[in-house]
Amino acid sequence: MNLNSQRLIEMHLQHGERLVASSRGGTSVDCEPHPDLPHIYTVDTGKLAAGEPFRYGVRRADGTERTERFFAHSLDRGGPVDVWEGIRAVDNAFYATELEEHFERRGFAVVRGVLSADVVSTLSAVVNPLIADVWREERAAYRDKINLEKVLLGVPYLLQALAEKLGPVLQRILGDEVFLEYEQVMVVRAGSSYATRRHRDVDGGKEGFSEASRRHKGSVHLWIPLVDIDETRACIYVDPFDAPERSLEMTMRAGDALFLHNYVWHGSRANTSLFDRVSWLLNFAPAPSRDETNPSADLNLQLLRGGVPADLSPDVCGRLLRKKPSFLNLFDAFFTYDPSLVRMVHPDNRR
Repeated sequence: MNLNSQRLIEMHLQHGERLVASSRGGTSVDCEPHPDLPHIYTVDTGKLAAGEPFRYGVRRADGTERTERFFAHSLDRGGPVDVWEGIRAVDNAFYATELEEHFERRGFAVVRGVLSADVVSTLSAVVNPLIADVWREERAAYRDKINLEKVLLGVPYLLQALAEKLGPVLQRILGDEVFLEYEQVMVVRAGSSYATRRHRDVDGGKEGFSEASRRHKGSVHLWIPLVDIDETRACIYVDPFDAPERSLEMTMRAGDALFLHNYVWHGSRANTSLFDRVSWLLNFAPAPSRDETNPSADLNLQLLRGGVPADLSPDVCGRLLRKKPSFLNLFDAFFTYDPSLVRMVHPDNRR
């Protein structure tokens, strides 16, 4: 067995069961028990289809198989990264209750270490070439912020693992039905003066709320930085519900997660550091949008159905990418990624 392709997984099997690793393309290989460690199995991923994501399944003695939700995304370098194992589960009832209470009282909640260093590296490997491509464009030379739309929907099982692991918290703060409205990577250029002014996301921060905002008042942002964030790197600040006169600086590590209420006032500082600020933003709602012209809710992808994670397999996300056009969300002067063209575009929508 090639040591570079050897993977370890812990699994408790019943008598007569076998653990099998299967590529999406159909290639399968049996996992072997570790000679020294109980309940640990090894698999030679070099025998699986190269470049294809794979998952583990338990094959019973009667030939039937149950799928275990251990998913992996194969990178061009560094071998396969286990996306499932790389996302922290927030399924402890006491901790979920604590997060819910903090979120309702203060308007935000932070969960440390939701994404592992391996998963952060995986996502960065997807977005960094696109960032470099945009900054090379002359038309982007004076832009200090860009949005990459839907680029991470193509990472196999990323949303599936996120829904499975964070489902209990999403259910607490949103309910049994949860829809992903939009998903994007936001990049603030290093050494820029760009800063997001203080606002709240309901109706763009206006005091009065329109009929359209009624559906959104239960919406929640999930913001995950892919780099460490401090006061010099476009740090987000929040004015908590219970102390609005005291802005809190959200210093965070790469992979931490910030749940942000749609009503809470917030903004971001300038990025005076030597590194781009890269972050992943997802917006969840308790009901789907019925306004097909609204670019801020163009996905309408159901994550939880009756409190249970929906099917978010690569096929589902792939169909969504083909079906949904790429909109320029939230901002009016930034580049966005068009998956149909497989490149960055800049629609002239500033009117």
